[in-house]
Amino acid sequence: MRISILIPTCARPEQLREALASIAMQDLSLVGEILISDDSPPEHVEANHAAVKASGLQSLVRYWSHSPALGTYPNHWFLASEAREAHMLFLHDDDAMCPGGLAALADACNAETDARVKLWFGTQYIVDEAGVVDPVRSEQNDRAYGRTGGEAAHPVWEWCLKHSIPPDGYLVETATYRRHMRGERDGNVGDWAFVVRLANQGIWARYIGETVSHYRVQLASVTSSGRGTDVHLLFEHACKLKVPPEREAEKRQHFYGSMLVVAVRYLRDGERGNAWRAWCSSHLQWRQRLSLRAAAVLAMLLTPRPMWFWALRYKDKR
Repeated sequence: MRISILIPTCARPEQLREALASIAMQDLSLVGEILISDDSPPEHVEANHAAVKASGLQSLVRYWSHSPALGTYPNHWFLASEAREAHMLFLHDDDAMCPGGLAALADACNAETDARVKLWFGTQYIVDEAGVVDPVRSEQNDRAYGRTGGEAAHPVWEWCLKHSIPPDGYLVETATYRRHMRGERDGNVGDWAFVVRLANQGIWARYIGETVSHYRVQLASVTSSGRGTDVHLLFEHACKLKVPPEREAEKRQHFYGSMLVVAVRYLRDGERGNAWRAWCSSHLQWRQRLSLRAAAVLAMLLTPRPMWFWALRYKDKR
């Protein structure tokens, strides 16, 4: 098989260089193409070109520079629309593949006997901004997200209950990704919205029980800076996630415990009606409703509309 490797990048030429170097260490007979979609400001484009040249992979690379920038998930969608191979893998510019990681995923895909399985994933090492592996955090992360034990295939809804499928470093059928990649209210949780849509279509995913990539944790990431994670949109998609009746309590426990944060995020996006619905939700427990934090949120909700319009400055363009 041959795989399209998709790299969305923005203003990280040195880390893009590392990501490409990790691809160069893979079995290149598996790499059909490397697509790079660049949302960087103009001052970074030359350095990104230099990173591609230094990788020795130029013959495999197709590169686009966007001005103005497309934005995080429109950039993903653009790359997927351009992919030519039957299977694809996202590798964010600040992450990297482990040696042999691509082959491990490809072998699992080639050996697949269950037609319901359309996505394959493994574990990830957590690394810091300098690329140093944190073994303790890596192990804690895998345990928290249900990525433990040996190979297993489950319906995607079951993986969703633990957020098991990582945001990149997974192998997926290109046609499946294209069919479910785009949503009207994905915000910066588009990877979560995508797997919810997969789940609701009855698709399965296989965990291969091997570490395939590095996931970099840094302050300059989309969800660690600026507006932070779109918790309110994550909540919306969690509400849409279809699980068997006997697992609804588990779903509620996992996803509906941050209604005060959800309410504030709606307010900051100027969606006052949705904020009130979050405040009045039965998912907001009484002990939370009587807390000092809840009083502060209620004060925000009761503030006259002209006085909280300032919050709209946090609303980014999608």
